[in-house]
Amino acid sequence: MIQLDQQLLIKTRGQIGDVLETAISEINIEYHENNSIFGELLPLSSILFNRGKAASIIMSTVKKYWGNVDLFLQAVLQDTTIDLETANDRLHTFLSSKHGEQSIFDFLLVHKSLSFDHIIYLVFGKEINIPNSVGGLTRIYLTRIGGKFLLHIIYNQHSEFWYMLFAKKIYSIFMQVTLNEIHHATDLMKQFKKTINSHYTLNQTVVVMNELIEKIDYENPRSFRLKELHLLNVIAHYNGGKRHHRKIKKLISDIFDAWGNGRCALTEKELVLLKYILAVEAANQNENKKVIEYGNFLIGENHLNNHAIELLLEYSDVLPNIKPEPTTLVKCYHKNYLEQIFYIMINALVQNEQFTTVIRLLKDHEIASCSTIYQHLNTENDENTLHLIEATVQKDIAFIVDKTPHHVMKSIEVWLQYYRLPESHYYEIAMDTSSHVCNILMALFATEQFELFEKLMEVYQKYLKVDDHFNKLREFVSDFVK
Repeated sequence: MIQLDQQLLIKTRGQIGDVLETAISEINIEYHENNSIFGELLPLSSILFNRGKAASIIMSTVKKYWGNVDLFLQAVLQDTTIDLETANDRLHTFLSSKHGEQSIFDFLLVHKSLSFDHIIYLVFGKEINIPNSVGGLTRIYLTRIGGKFLLHIIYNQHSEFWYMLFAKKIYSIFMQVTLNEIHHATDLMKQFKKTINSHYTLNQTVVVMNELIEKIDYENPRSFRLKELHLLNVIAHYNGGKRHHRKIKKLISDIFDAWGNGRCALTEKELVLLKYILAVEAANQNENKKVIEYGNFLIGENHLNNHAIELLLEYSDVLPNIKPEPTTLVKCYHKNYLEQIFYIMINALVQNEQFTTVIRLLKDHEIASCSTIYQHLNTENDENTLHLIEATVQKDIAFIVDKTPHHVMKSIEVWLQYYRLPESHYYEIAMDTSSHVCNILMALFATEQFELFEKLMEVYQKYLKVDDHFNKLREFVSDFVK
């Protein structure tokens, strides 16, 4: 066990909070610094190791806790092709070899953490999901800090203590080391956020992160790593509840000012991320012109679609990423980022009475409504597609209620009984769909697409009608014909 970790464990008996803060302040009287952001700092000399020392601690820990395939693991591995009779010998040989030590260290440098299933993969070449922590050890973390390494070990016993101590180490690194020396700084900050989020309220977590990033910003010159932390701070506020949403516009405005040009200028992908957040925020504030402005950027030249995979990989906590369903009309439009953008943009365009633009979006983008409406708008006088609209809605409802298309009538009966009830599973889907369909109906009526309007209205009243939305639609039609 790392010496500092052992000392703190003994002093605190695995407790956190004030007990841990006091223990840190007492562990080294000569080094005592408290910061209001996240409490006591740990001395770098106690948490950073050279490569040789880090490798030695890692290997001794791995051998002690993961060096044997016990009965539990034999039960887990028996369904694999691993030869259980020679498994321990192969494991011992690997862990005792220079090759094994190098492989483990290299794996940690790339992936930044190691669990027992990774050891199994390195030794036997098999990817096996082992659900429980093994041998008293949960995970080992390693990050390069300048010419040294931050090493932390999470043990099964007192796991809450070990995770909080990890957060204290990360915090101490950011407070005392220049940013350009911290490899994978964004990942380390994400780990910090994840760890303290288990012990703090969401509001407290965002406040701590914001103050820490502001401190880092003040102490460090412009760099790609600093820009990434600024973006991470925006995301933390975006996911931090209404109180923190009020600061998002200012934070993004500051990012545009600071990173609008130069060597570290925002990439197109980062611009897409920020304008997506601004579009959603504008929709929440009913700022229709802004929604249209940001929506046009995101849809134009397929900006959002072109960077979707990268954004989903890096910012999955921002973009709702349920698989898009262009063939369906009845769905929760806020569960997929593309469907969401078209949903809020069409709503904004209708509010601004830009009905021809709505029709253009429906004609140009299948995902703006559904395949059947898209096909009808792009096929002259095709009555078959009109009839398919009702079939589409019926099928959608069947899949929502029954998860299959085989019990359509029964599913519709259940849907009609429950979809208006706020406590039902269908309510959110029904509200989203009703609102979107009513916006489409307004645009169809205003642009004299009467044939499609009448059919869609018939289907809407039959399966999707929500009184508040329908009354607004009726008022719109009444006012429009005056």
